[in-house]
Amino acid sequence: MHMNSDPYAQFENLDDPYVANYAHIAHQHTQEAFVDADTEAMAADMLAQIQNDKQIPFCQEHRARMYHHYQSADYSKGVYRVCTAASFRSGLPDWDILFAVGAFDEVLGDDVYLNHVTHCTLAPTRALLELSSGGGDAAYTLEFDLAAKTIVAGGFHFPQGKNHIAWRDENSVWVCPAWHEGQLTRSGYPREVWMLERGHGMDEATPVLQADADDMLVAACRYLDPQGRDLDVIEVAHDFYRKTYYWVDTDLQAQALKLPDTCDLIGYLGGQLLVWLKSDWQRANQRYASGSLLAVKLHKGELGQATVLFAPDAHSVLESVETTRQFVVMHVLRNVQSELRAQQFKQGAWHEANVPALPQGTIELVDQPYGGDVVYVAISDFTTPLSLLCVDFALQDVAVLRKQPKQFDAKNMRTQQLWAHSADGTAIPYFHVGTPNERPVATIVYVYGGFAVAELPHYLGLLGRHWLSLGYAFVVANVRGGGEFGPAWHQAAILKNKHKSVEDLLAVVHDIQERGLSTAAQIGLQGGSNGGLMVLAAMVDEPASVGAVVAEVPLADMLRYPHLSSGASWLAEFGDPHSDDEDMQRALYDLSPYHRIAHQRTYPATLLTTSLSDDRVHPAHAFKTYARLQQLEQASWLYCPEDGGHSGNSTQEELAAETALIMTFFAKQLAGD
Repeated sequence: MHMNSDPYAQFENLDDPYVANYAHIAHQHTQEAFVDADTEAMAADMLAQIQNDKQIPFCQEHRARMYHHYQSADYSKGVYRVCTAASFRSGLPDWDILFAVGAFDEVLGDDVYLNHVTHCTLAPTRALLELSSGGGDAAYTLEFDLAAKTIVAGGFHFPQGKNHIAWRDENSVWVCPAWHEGQLTRSGYPREVWMLERGHGMDEATPVLQADADDMLVAACRYLDPQGRDLDVIEVAHDFYRKTYYWVDTDLQAQALKLPDTCDLIGYLGGQLLVWLKSDWQRANQRYASGSLLAVKLHKGELGQATVLFAPDAHSVLESVETTRQFVVMHVLRNVQSELRAQQFKQGAWHEANVPALPQGTIELVDQPYGGDVVYVAISDFTTPLSLLCVDFALQDVAVLRKQPKQFDAKNMRTQQLWAHSADGTAIPYFHVGTPNERPVATIVYVYGGFAVAELPHYLGLLGRHWLSLGYAFVVANVRGGGEFGPAWHQAAILKNKHKSVEDLLAVVHDIQERGLSTAAQIGLQGGSNGGLMVLAAMVDEPASVGAVVAEVPLADMLRYPHLSSGASWLAEFGDPHSDDEDMQRALYDLSPYHRIAHQRTYPATLLTTSLSDDRVHPAHAFKTYARLQQLEQASWLYCPEDGGHSGNSTQEELAAETALIMTFFAKQLAGD
């Protein structure tokens, strides 16, 4: 399919001063339209909630010390701090500041934000700091001595790039570099794996593997086995869903493991690989079902006996897994509701283990201190503030460590799981949260719907305080393309069937209206990244079915997406617009909101957000869509701060300001406030 030349192609060049100026002016217009004294007061209130000292500090525990990245009014970029585990558990932590993130601006000569701190597990006062420019994905890596509170002289330091750097042991690291063009795949990620020893430069590093430029990326890591010998593994991702795993022997030779190319390797315990199947696996006379978790014995690279630790059914799927010294802990979704299961490996065999009783709510496995059988678990739901629990599987004990402060009064609110029927008859679940009302009310419908990510209930703190408390409602649509019902739920809405995610979203919108919960003029759609694509596509399909749209860091140009930032890495999700398959080309054109915005139609008020530092989904998607809507004199706005990257990694002030503006936008468009 050949398209006419793109009138807004200029927006793909972020080095063009016109583009930055255009974004700046549009951002100012948006501020003028929606930021008044009330919005500023809301942002100030949100910031006070975010910075409340009673908010739970989520930590990494290493050797009975709790490490935490803390942002506050005094430290807008945050500090990294530590306290003893005993003081943390007592509720009176003795925090000691190890470094301030803002201090690295001068060191690196750049405006940097903290992406990650990776401790060397067996020497945890040595850490690799990943510091990103403007909050993007590309980052500098510095080795830091947390005991001495200094950058390690001559340590493991690497220039900015979408690198993958991982500890091998205290004196060596795996390096997957991405700072030169020749080191990159066509997706812009690393394709080489090197082993670097302390005191050596990259010119002395050992090359271990090079993937093909058409592969998506490589990564390497060391699995520590508390019950046996450690294992070095390399992952070569051919695309988002197909990969080859290699084990690295003592001579640093990489040898492919004979695993299915659709599985995920997610752990190693007792000399066994923990393998999460994403398609059926026929092995000798045994067939293992897609969605199962297996423990597969490994001896010198050869796969042995497999034990099924989890098998899915029509209602239950695996969501996440954590390993401890003896246990494999599994977060399972049963009809999008959380439960924990566990298996214990002792005396050479697997046994189903008891799980201590936990409160109801959505579970998140947030930390597992190496060498023990403790898992830190967070539990919340839409209207119940989050609790942090310490679950000891060996002792069958649960301790509640923290409870998040309540941010709104939920006593009259109700959460329902309802079901809509999509265009092909598939039942699509959604959660509806609000105060029961005989009349339809303004309702935000949130969606993601891609890359096998499940959207689960979570505490709606700020939204509950500034939306639900006003009598309005909130909906999460669990559309196909997500991971709510396992691999098949995801695979039902990819490639030529990606439109099914949009049909599912519109089915939820229709169902809300048919139940009298809201009207078309009162429904706002909200989604980010892939979710931004979903809400824009739904808006273009049925502009009269919704009253407003917020598309955050969205994809929108589905004919150019593989050429923009990390777009080539998503070909397995969306398909290739440049393939010889005319049906694939047509499917992408029919999905692409940017190309289908038409002269003759009136679209609902649309707010697009992006960031000039987003190096994952190119800002051109939002810029071009905004320019097209503006050309057609449609009600549209662009919110575009300079920092934040794709994941909103900027200051708490910026988070509060953007959230308050979105709430003001929805209130004005849907409720006439």
